[in-house]
Amino acid sequence: MAESRGKTVPETALSTLHHSRDALAGDRHRPLYHFLAPSNWMNDPNGAIFWNDKYHLFYQYNPNGPYWGTIHWGHAASSDLVHWEDFPVALAPSKEGPDQHGCWSGCVVDDRGIPTALYTAPGPQRVCLATGDNDLRNWVKREIPVISEPPPGLELAGFPSITGDSSADFRDPFVWREGERWFLLLGSGLQGKGGTVLLYESEDLRHWGYLRPFLTAMVGTDCRMFECPILVRAGDRGALFVCPHPEGKYVYWFAGDRENGFLRERQRGKLDFGVYSYAAHSLHDAVRGRHLLWTWIKEGRPGRVRRAAGWSGLLSLPKECGLDRQYNLVLKPAAELASLRTESRSIQGQRLTPTSENPFLGFSGDCLEFEVEFSWDEPAVCELNVRAAPDGSECTTISYDSAEESVTVDGSRSSLDPEVDRRTFSGPLGPDQNRVVRFRAFLDRSVLEVFLADQACLTQRLYPNREDSLGVSFAVKKGSIIIHRLTAWKLASIWPNRATASTRG
Repeated sequence: MAESRGKTVPETALSTLHHSRDALAGDRHRPLYHFLAPSNWMNDPNGAIFWNDKYHLFYQYNPNGPYWGTIHWGHAASSDLVHWEDFPVALAPSKEGPDQHGCWSGCVVDDRGIPTALYTAPGPQRVCLATGDNDLRNWVKREIPVISEPPPGLELAGFPSITGDSSADFRDPFVWREGERWFLLLGSGLQGKGGTVLLYESEDLRHWGYLRPFLTAMVGTDCRMFECPILVRAGDRGALFVCPHPEGKYVYWFAGDRENGFLRERQRGKLDFGVYSYAAHSLHDAVRGRHLLWTWIKEGRPGRVRRAAGWSGLLSLPKECGLDRQYNLVLKPAAELASLRTESRSIQGQRLTPTSENPFLGFSGDCLEFEVEFSWDEPAVCELNVRAAPDGSECTTISYDSAEESVTVDGSRSSLDPEVDRRTFSGPLGPDQNRVVRFRAFLDRSVLEVFLADQACLTQRLYPNREDSLGVSFAVKKGSIIIHRLTAWKLASIWPNRATASTRG
């Protein structure tokens, strides 16, 4: 079957994208060093690829407003993984083609020098293919889907689809090459068994043969299917990331050995202990010998407020991920993020008690990074407070309890606005072999990502009502701790020519 003879996607004027980004630059809740669309709605990261010396990211995008619908593929590129350049919309729904109801999630691979996108077309859910030019700006679609229906004989749980269509839940292709064969994962679900990931193989990306379920499991509180499957490979081992649906709250990972087309599970866990991080996507960065991972970060405020703001959703910071020898997930911020650091405040080698002075006195802001390392010789509770008002009426607290060996991000006082989320989340964090607790935190206006000792994340949304809620403090509430490292940096905007100052205070 020949490739589509239809027109390539019309190029959205970059000046329009720039105007949209400029128009929203004054929004004090809009993050400055996380990537987000110029305006309107965005969700899942898609199609990450390193191409012609640049990182390219695509994402689910609605150019018509800050709400879900008419899903396109937005596009951006970066030479340093930090500063991003808006590109024209890559894929748009066809007027009469199989993707007329939207271009949903998928991936982009290098097919012997030809950038090739595989993505979901909904209603019914099918896998479509498009090829791009060398600049990844213009894409030509194949006329018919490359996978048009589920494998026969499987009792899929998603009949009818959770999305409301009479067809099956059967979506989000993730593709990689091994030797001369391509492999593809699709998210779905089996009756009575929970979510499943289906494995296919192909020689040419256009003709696919179904092999078997790669992994089937029941996780979460409501798991009829898995969506957004991705596989981080390390030889014969792998970490599979999935999102149980319709729960729609978490990314789970399963680590194990790849044997005969199955993943034999050895470990599992949550990628993030909040409820805002969803739909993971990865890129094998062969140049630097690492795997990168992003997630969609949801909003924590009502649709009416999002519409008034003119934007909704962003992408997480790029994370480097892998597995240790015990099949535990290793997760840390991409090293390039350190290039954003400016003014800093740091202490080390000090013992802090409840009577100690705040080491961040006079240091404030809303775009900050923290590195925290400490130990204790008696039970202790300590807390890092951010986005604090001078009178304490607003504040978000990251606390650690040595007895519980857990981190809690308390957003109950994060805003005086009664319409926004003010939730509290906790995650486990024990000391390392040297009895030292480590975590890193990245505050970017309305989003907070806490990395728990390179093992997991905890993402929070916070929307302070007061413009002066910029205070920072660190305090011991019980016992005493020995500070090995306590450093804060102010971080610069990744849009220096189109945004307000990155740090107030």
